[in-house]
Amino acid sequence: MSSDIVKGNALQFTNDNKHVYAYSGIVGVSNSEKTMLLFNTNSEYLKVLSQPFNSTASNDDLTWKIYFNDVIVYEEVMWNISFNRISPRLVIPPFTTVKVTCENTGSATARNACFVFSGEAYMTNRVGNLDD
Repeated sequence: MSSDIVKGNALQFTNDNKHVYAYSGIVGVSNSEKTMLLFNTNSEYLKVLSQPFNSTASNDDLTWKIYFNDVIVYEEVMWNISFNRISPRLVIPPFTTVKVTCENTGSATARNACFVFSGEAYMTNRVGNLDD
């Protein structure tokens, strides 16, 4: 836990262990599957909102995938449009390897994309003397 903003392959907790977040940072995505986030959970359950952000052109089709322990649990294709879309809320179980990937399946051109998880943590270890 820290107050630093961390991007990349890291899951962060707020100081009270009640909320979590992960930011991929902006990544250039072309026509091969690119890992945006990769992290492991511990004994906590996470209820998260997953948000892909990207910029595309008329010939781009970005395919987003979310894996839990190497099993695809969510896939979305964004066709020929530049927009930010809110994807569904997910519950991530304890001791799960989470990987998020993106691929530009419509073009070899690299496009900027990023991915954000934000949500609540349940059944976490208590931290210090913090009050509920």
